[in-house]
Amino acid sequence: MKSKNFFVVFVVVLALAVLSCGAWAVQEPEYAEGEAIVVIRGASPLICGVRSLTEENMRSTAASAATRSGGSVIQLFSPVEETPSAATEARSARAAAGGRLTVAHLRAAEGESTEEFIARLKKDPDVVSAMPNYIVRCQAAKIPNDPLWPRQWGPAAIKAPEVWRHGTGTAETVVAVIDSGVIYDHPDLKDNMFVFSKELADKMCAESGGTISGDFAGSHGAWYHSKIHYGYDSKSDPYQAVPIGPAPTIDGKISDIDSGVLETMSRIGDVTGHGTHVAGIIGAVGNNGTGVSGLNWKVRILPVNVFSYNIMYRTQVETSDIIRGIDFILAAKRAGANIRAVNMSLGMWASPLEMEGSAYDLKIKEMSDADILVCIAAGNDREDIDAPKNVSFKGMRPYPACFKYDNTLTVGALKEENGGLLPDTSYTNYSTSGKWVDIFAPGTGVLSTCRTTGLLSAECDASGYLSTFGTSMAAPHVAGAAALLFSFDQSKSAGEVKKMLLDGADGKTAKEGYSAYGALDLNGAWEKGFGGTPVTPVSPDVDTSGDILSVLAELPADISQLTEIFSEDQLVGTEKGLYLDFDIVGRAVSGLGGREIEDISLFPVFRLSDGAMTDGRLCAAAFELDGTDFCEGGSREDIAVCKIKPDGTMLEYQWAAGENEYVNGRYTILDEAGNIFHGRFDGAKKYTVVLFVADNGDFDLDNRAGVIVDPTAIVAFKKDERKNSGGGCSAAGVGVSLLAVLIFAIPAVLRRKG
Repeated sequence: MKSKNFFVVFVVVLALAVLSCGAWAVQEPEYAEGEAIVVIRGASPLICGVRSLTEENMRSTAASAATRSGGSVIQLFSPVEETPSAATEARSARAAAGGRLTVAHLRAAEGESTEEFIARLKKDPDVVSAMPNYIVRCQAAKIPNDPLWPRQWGPAAIKAPEVWRHGTGTAETVVAVIDSGVIYDHPDLKDNMFVFSKELADKMCAESGGTISGDFAGSHGAWYHSKIHYGYDSKSDPYQAVPIGPAPTIDGKISDIDSGVLETMSRIGDVTGHGTHVAGIIGAVGNNGTGVSGLNWKVRILPVNVFSYNIMYRTQVETSDIIRGIDFILAAKRAGANIRAVNMSLGMWASPLEMEGSAYDLKIKEMSDADILVCIAAGNDREDIDAPKNVSFKGMRPYPACFKYDNTLTVGALKEENGGLLPDTSYTNYSTSGKWVDIFAPGTGVLSTCRTTGLLSAECDASGYLSTFGTSMAAPHVAGAAALLFSFDQSKSAGEVKKMLLDGADGKTAKEGYSAYGALDLNGAWEKGFGGTPVTPVSPDVDTSGDILSVLAELPADISQLTEIFSEDQLVGTEKGLYLDFDIVGRAVSGLGGREIEDISLFPVFRLSDGAMTDGRLCAAAFELDGTDFCEGGSREDIAVCKIKPDGTMLEYQWAAGENEYVNGRYTILDEAGNIFHGRFDGAKKYTVVLFVADNGDFDLDNRAGVIVDPTAIVAFKKDERKNSGGGCSAAGVGVSLLAVLIFAIPAVLRRKG
């Protein structure tokens, strides 16, 4: 299982400042330049039979080492015991018999880099170790630098920042928004808008059987609306599809909506501001120092505008235009657009007799059958769908919310209270609820993008950002969450992602009496869906003669074998086995090694049991892993192997270089030839990790003789190397190269499921 919300990591948040052409991209430093923290061996007087160091001894030792390396002493720390576990094999051979080591903070000579200084220090035979003075930014989640982020409570409530540590979206994923349109050149949306290539547009029109027509090349989507007449002879005259953009949007006047001038209508963008707000929740560009952050920092938004204007009722949507919009989405999907989710924040109440089996019903089913996850707002009518109190709704249901197919999700709205979600009894006073509603998500006081000027509604603000409420805002939280999950694995079907979202939901909130599954928990969905490739227990291919017992590990599939150690809320069940919850793993490894953590691969909880096992007996267990579960291109020094305890603490396994070091709490790694691993990890190869654990010892969780239980994690540190980003005229290219330093590889051993 790879990092989930699970691991609390050290995240370096890059403030990407792309300067003029040819300039450098600015990156926060990883460590204090020209400094090192050094462990030094030196002479120390023997006092009362105990080798100890006085401050004078330590200062003298540190000063000598600094002088030999051309540096100076900044400060001293308390001395440490010299033990095998604190020394590398290279230095242990020349280690003195016991004693204490000086720990000092040194500064390099003027103009010497950290790397040069450390390289010089390591050549000193009295220097046991030298490391940079790392700048550690310990955060429980990946947080964007968008200035309005502190006012966005929704992403944090559904635990999006925990999932952002694994990735923040991809331009490969397309989300269609059936709504009032989108201000496609909004500063916080323009970089995440879908653009029809000429090839895709031509193919879509050609294969639609004549139902799709228009010049969509270069556009962002389509607007289907009708000219509405009113009175007893009310009727509508549908316009042909209006391409959305790409010329800059205009403020627009109401008369422009039905002007009949294609160039004008194509530039209105959003007739009410509602669709722009929805789009921002799904995919406002994140970490760009502008406005808000969408659930996907990178995604492609495809606007399908279906709103019309009526002088009496202002805005309305005709079902015929919704169906035309759905046909457009399906044609684009068939032509090759990777549309993975559709958001529908609209609806009305109608009789099931009219709606079930209707063209509207069948079109929703067609999207579901096309492997598109359809996220639908439940409605804001304060009604329980199962037992509406309003007499006007008797015998009726809200649609499309009550169209139920394999890949549809109906979403109710939550509100915030004291930084969290309200309890089951009263989270909202407006959201439609009941067994027809699948899941609840943040919908009250949601800040997102909007129009800067009004047109048909008040959903506008001169700043371009607005806080509003409704199940209309809840549905895009689910659509955005789905898009983020698709970004990790495009091979996932809509049904699989739907299952992740529902299985990962928080059933303690907004479930009983309100929805089928409870509150959206994006991190929970991640854990449920990305357990990844499991480790394979194998027989240890090491010399286990003598007192070492070779035992083939078991991977329990049922918590019943582990109830004496774990509670149900501490384990996540997947098809691959049981994994310790990553929140626990995160607490355990958050401060490990003083280095930035790039990835975590969590083994399923394993058991060792054998008739020959006795109290204190040393056992060996082995597991085969892919090279991608280590620090690819890194060495053994770039990983740590840890045993994680349910209480959020851990024990680190120490390296065993040979059979004389096979003792409790040690590990070794074998390459494909069965030799002890040396060199650098190759993602295309397999490796075997061998753990040595004494029955009923410190590394055994169950405190019983004859059985050993252990959840193990491999922590991969960011490799100790500096990367500069050069100049160039492409801001996008610079941004991508910088982000590549941060974004974690998708886990292979146990990609944390939701």
